[in-house]
Amino acid sequence: MYQIEFGIVHRGCLVNELSRALPRVRMICPGGFILGPKSVEELVVLDRPSEEEVKAVLDHLDESDGIAEAQVVERSADKVYIYFKAIETPESFCSQVVERNRCLKIGMEIQSGGVEQWKVGCVERADAETLIEDMKELGELTYTKITETSWENLLTGDPQ
Repeated sequence: MYQIEFGIVHRGCLVNELSRALPRVRMICPGGFILGPKSVEELVVLDRPSEEEVKAVLDHLDESDGIAEAQVVERSADKVYIYFKAIETPESFCSQVVERNRCLKIGMEIQSGGVEQWKVGCVERADAETLIEDMKELGELTYTKITETSWENLLTGDPQ
């Protein structure tokens, strides 16, 4: 079992562009749905944002040519949940490349400081290495780390 961690500046990804435009806003990205070749719906969770940061995110999405609609769908004490529908998409999604390389997404994608951050797991080291090579086609990798571990450690978050 292998754990792969990587960060990417994802070319053409609207959420990553948002993170680069507003690098101080930490975003948790549970995912979305590919509706067609140029249409996706996504949910982005702002983690402990100020009201100014919420406004900046909504303004950025509203001003983007690639966004058809964006709205706050829920608020909690420390999070703001924003739904948006995009009409422009990257050449490929990281989630598709992760799946194609027989890797499993562990936890949620994080956008912070303009970097899309992932943690995934796989059985074979060759799949981990191929994943890293394939990710280079989507943008600039800012860091990569492959660690041999157990399923239990990976799924429970134990760093051993």
